[in-house]
Amino acid sequence: MPPSAGPSVPEGVLYIPVKPSESLDVKDCVEIYDYEVRALAYVHVEGLTMEEAAGRMGVSKATFWRILEGARFKIAKALSEGKPLKLVSLKQGAPSGEGLLTRKQVSSTGESNALVG
Repeated sequence: MPPSAGPSVPEGVLYIPVKPSESLDVKDCVEIYDYEVRALAYVHVEGLTMEEAAGRMGVSKATFWRILEGARFKIAKALSEGKPLKLVSLKQGAPSGEGLLTRKQVSSTGESNALVG
């Protein structure tokens, strides 16, 4: 039996990857970076440990953890609020960790593309 408390979740919604077009106007989306998706895949699909995944990405375990938690937060936000996810590619790779926003700062600024530490 599912828990009764917590935020409501949109029912009957399909999340389908599509490329944006002029006829599809998505203003209120949650942006997730390609390296965040890669971090999720390393841990949840490939089954790597945090240390192994951090090594593959060339970042410290602490930075990897922030990236992974940011990705999880963004996906949970999109799913629970019924918002589309937008995959954003960064050619340079993962950031160094400077200037990461906290969950509290993300909530107050409304920035959906900020990393969450």
